[in-house]
Amino acid sequence: MEVTAKKISKSSLFKILVLGNCLGLFVLCILFGVAAFFGAETVQWNDEYKTGLDGLFYSILMGPIFGFFFACVMWVYSAFGLWVYSLFRPIKITFVEVDQSPEKVV
Repeated sequence: MEVTAKKISKSSLFKILVLGNCLGLFVLCILFGVAAFFGAETVQWNDEYKTGLDGLFYSILMGPIFGFFFACVMWVYSAFGLWVYSLFRPIKITFVEVDQSPEKVV
């Protein structure tokens, strides 16, 4: 299914960026936290490497914080770029349709 619109709302764009960045960086930070739990110096806080359980704890905190920060910065640039683009052409977004088959009862 394809949708054509003049503009995309800024709140919808923000939601997409926050979800994508927070979840993506959260998974990456969890991997770094597991590595820090086993002694690797992958998590740094205030110029001090955190390892062990502290490294895992800090990495869990850092994922959503960095994801939200990056989403905010990207949102400003993306909103401006899409606004300029919408002055010349409409935006076409393609969605993948969900299979609407009835659920099987066992």
